[in-house]
Amino acid sequence: MQKSEININRPVDYEEYVNLSIQWSRLLLKHLCLWPYSSPISRLKQYLHRLMNIICYTILSTPFIFCSTFIYFEVDDIYSKLKQSGPLIFSTTAITKYYFMVVHKADISECVEQIKWDWKNTTNDRDREIMIANANFGRKLVMVCIFFMYSGFVFYNVVIPFSVGRITAEDANITFIPLIFPFTSYVADARYSPLNEIVFSLQVLASYLMHSVASAACSLAAVLAVHTCGQMQVLMNCLRHMIDGRSDMNERVDGRIADIVSQHVRVLKYVTIYRFITAFSFIRCYLLTLEFNFFRASLSFLPLRR
Repeated sequence: MQKSEININRPVDYEEYVNLSIQWSRLLLKHLCLWPYSSPISRLKQYLHRLMNIICYTILSTPFIFCSTFIYFEVDDIYSKLKQSGPLIFSTTAITKYYFMVVHKADISECVEQIKWDWKNTTNDRDREIMIANANFGRKLVMVCIFFMYSGFVFYNVVIPFSVGRITAEDANITFIPLIFPFTSYVADARYSPLNEIVFSLQVLASYLMHSVASAACSLAAVLAVHTCGQMQVLMNCLRHMIDGRSDMNERVDGRIADIVSQHVRVLKYVTIYRFITAFSFIRCYLLTLEFNFFRASLSFLPLRR
């Protein structure tokens, strides 16, 4: 892994700066087969990516199907329905986020290409310092988001079930691992081995994907927002030198004004795409995820469902 700090006094390829900005987001999105490729790929790779997207959809949808069936057909009172609805809505938001990231892959690609263009065409040391400072802040923000997301995954999906251990069924002489998500008995009785272990493992995998989707959405939103802040600061720095100019700017005042206007238009276009992506796929779903994570955490101290 490359270091997050870069010495601006030495020559360095712009790709290293790009990596500073998008490394963690790229890792998470590639993990989910959502990272857009800058160059055309073969038809076989396209089919493989679509197949992986379908597999991810299937894994994410499985808890939703069984959980909704359980709540609708097997739960009678309102309190129990409310108690079981936390994991259901959490899985729903994960599916929604994954869908929107697949749909907006072209917009994500355009934002990534804009980030690359900005780093490639930044020649002033002060502008580069501003962009590096914002990239480092975004990197730290992404790491914090990833830490809290996966900490929640480990606590709820690993620590709680294994700390409780196998429990004894009230109506049968069997012990079973308490499941993370409700599982309908219309399909099978998931208390019996080896089905119990298989269902539990699949639910852990699905929950891992859900938290990965949330981490990817949060990290991408953070990277795009921080890069926008950096570009606005760079633009303000250019405005300070609009009259007197500097070594990397146009010699004529009207030329400098034209360059600043052109840069402003690029920033506005980037912000428009970024706001469109985050407004419909990341922020709203992420807020819902936080709300129902707290709701789900409060329910985790109640008796675990079978």
